[in-house]
Amino acid sequence: MAGNLTMVKEGSYRLRYKDYSRNVIAKSDRIAEKLLAKFITEVEAGNFATPSKVSFGEFVKKWLENYAEVELAPKTLHRYKGMLDTRILPFFGTKNMEKIKPLELLEFYNVIKGKHEFMKVAKNEGSPRIKGISSGLSDQTVKHHHRLISAIFEKAIKWNVYQGKNPANFVDAPKVERKKAKFYDLNQIAAMFQALEKEDLHHKAVVMIALTTGARLGEVMGLEWQDVDNEGKTIEIRQSSQYIPRIGTFTKNPKNESSKRRISVNDALLIVLKAYKEDQQSRGFLCGDKNRLFINWKGEAMNPSTLAVWFPKFLTKNELPRITFHSLRHTSATFLIGQGMDIETIAGRLGHTTSVTTQTIYSHFLKAKDREAADMMEESFSLGKKIHNKNTKKA
Repeated sequence: MAGNLTMVKEGSYRLRYKDYSRNVIAKSDRIAEKLLAKFITEVEAGNFATPSKVSFGEFVKKWLENYAEVELAPKTLHRYKGMLDTRILPFFGTKNMEKIKPLELLEFYNVIKGKHEFMKVAKNEGSPRIKGISSGLSDQTVKHHHRLISAIFEKAIKWNVYQGKNPANFVDAPKVERKKAKFYDLNQIAAMFQALEKEDLHHKAVVMIALTTGARLGEVMGLEWQDVDNEGKTIEIRQSSQYIPRIGTFTKNPKNESSKRRISVNDALLIVLKAYKEDQQSRGFLCGDKNRLFINWKGEAMNPSTLAVWFPKFLTKNELPRITFHSLRHTSATFLIGQGMDIETIAGRLGHTTSVTTQTIYSHFLKAKDREAADMMEESFSLGKKIHNKNTKKA
């Protein structure tokens, strides 16, 4: 069966072969005929799937089975499924992939931001505009949806399921203003430590680890006693503990390879950890493979959200400024910056891939310290000038 070649307009042709079709750009009929021959070869080899036959929802199912569920971290997969099930698939699921255009993505973003509310159903497209789609989302969350949709289209292009251009490339992702990281100053840190004296040892230990090492909550909750080196005065970060509904608490590798690190710690923390370990042993928890620092009443790895829920209550009870548990990490970093520690060392303690990441996150604080340094120099030079003038007059 021969293929069919139709000129749509000058320089644009539509190729047809069996039930497949493709639009191409060609400078002449001769070039278009060569493209038709190549197209027929692709179809016969099974390397071409007509986009009109594939809905977004059908492809997402394949994307999940063959890529996301195999390659992605459990928590990332859980978050992506949430975005797909609650918003993206209800909006685009039954729509043919080639029919999804940049303008529709903009419509979708406005819906989930709460700026538009669709109550109609698009005719002949099978693309429901569902009134119940949750909206009022932040620009940051909308940006996450944009990136996910873009990544799905990129995989469709790579797998030769979708022949068009990625529509997400023609839509500007929402601009998100980076929020300044919240942290405690020295007086607030002192007040928090004083309040911790009234708490259980495991609460005191978890806060002190997060504050003195800058480790993430999941990294702190993934610690085992073998990771604490009393002689070398270090704590090794080699795994992370996370929780997902319906899956429970599980252990995984840290965020990235650079997150695996050994961090020097002070004597004050080691003294608290020694007392905490003795208390844990006296309760009979430290045995067999249940060697975690932070465990529940069964001696099993504690759900990380348990600490995330306890922490704000602890702050409220002690009339301390409201911050998140993750802010302890920021407090650790800003304290070191304030003490003049070099950015490379701070990046290493935090487990950042490069110091550029550290500089980006704490740029506002670094600028403030830079301004402070300039003011200090001005004061010193002014004082030096006064002394010089005074000495000159005496002479």
